[in-house]
Amino acid sequence: MLTLTDKQAIRRSWELVTPIAETAADLFYQRLFELQPSYRKLFPPDMAPQKRKLLAMLAFIVKSVDWPDTAWKDAVDAEDDLLLVVLALGRRHGVLYRVPDDSYDVVGAALLWTLDMGLGEAFTAETRDAWTRVYGLLAKTMRMGRCARPEGSAPALQTRDA
Repeated sequence: MLTLTDKQAIRRSWELVTPIAETAADLFYQRLFELQPSYRKLFPPDMAPQKRKLLAMLAFIVKSVDWPDTAWKDAVDAEDDLLLVVLALGRRHGVLYRVPDDSYDVVGAALLWTLDMGLGEAFTAETRDAWTRVYGLLAKTMRMGRCARPEGSAPALQTRDA
């Protein structure tokens, strides 16, 4: 669970990232491919659309994390529901893109490194902890999405060696 302090740290730090968003996206993918060069083949040659998707998703996450407690009882459109969006994202990453399960740790490390490099002294221990928690929740949710089966499909058959 994220605390009010976590939410404030995430929002404040994102406000500092926004003016350097393109640089942050460049740093993120540079670091990701340094940590795991084999991941480069999972992406198209032109990374501009991917970088825009990354920034849009991070902005959506920050907006969703900052959702007022008084609004939780209100109906939310599916495209604005963080849980549904992240579950679907996890499913796409697993089913369509065949992203390995161990990639979540590497992506988290690249994200934290990017925030550290981009924010410098503003990336305090409190801010690092908040982003670590929110990323951990997102990674767990995406992993759950990976496990979802297409509607109407049968569960995978398990066989035993004879």
